[in-house]
Amino acid sequence: MAACPFSVIESRWWEKGNHSVRPLFEAVASIHYDNPSAFAYDMFADKSSLSAVMNMRGADERTEIVYLASHGDEKAIGPSVDRSISRAEARNILITANANKQIKGLFLGTCLTGNADFARFFLENKKTNLEWVAGYAKSVDWVDGSAIDMIFFSKLAELYVANKSKRKGKLSPRNMAHSAATKLVELVQGAYSSYGFNIYFHENNKLTSMFKDP
Repeated sequence: MAACPFSVIESRWWEKGNHSVRPLFEAVASIHYDNPSAFAYDMFADKSSLSAVMNMRGADERTEIVYLASHGDEKAIGPSVDRSISRAEARNILITANANKQIKGLFLGTCLTGNADFARFFLENKKTNLEWVAGYAKSVDWVDGSAIDMIFFSKLAELYVANKSKRKGKLSPRNMAHSAATKLVELVQGAYSSYGFNIYFHENNKLTSMFKDP
């Protein structure tokens, strides 16, 4: 069975009690890789721990897509206001971690970060070596967002598994991500209108996306 290319990097959501996206990815991994632990899972609490985890995943010879799960806004991510990580700090962490170009895509499982400015900040700096960035431009209900994420990654896993067995006509990471996003919005037509889901690429020296920002 092919190795799962997904790495989930999650912060704690609440001081008392907690949710986790881990069971969602365990279900996806069980279905497509016959192993609920086929994906990598790590937690971070601040900038230092995010850097350590990202460096590890950028060199593990398997991670191609990072799902970063945390609170967020238009300019930062992180488990709390006092431990927020600016987009510049997050980009610098990724530049260092992805020097060998192993990580192809970044899915921001955070509120308000899936906008053109945030995506442009990552994709127009070629040192990140990213091919795509996806996320939500609006605040996202945790249950609804998790369901959307699960559909996207299930479709993406299906494409990766099929692509692995091909000898000819292999799809690029960019094409697989676009196809998974297309299948997602066919099933969940309100993903963009309700939560601002979008996926961004940088092609021909300009930012492109599945949906045009209003």
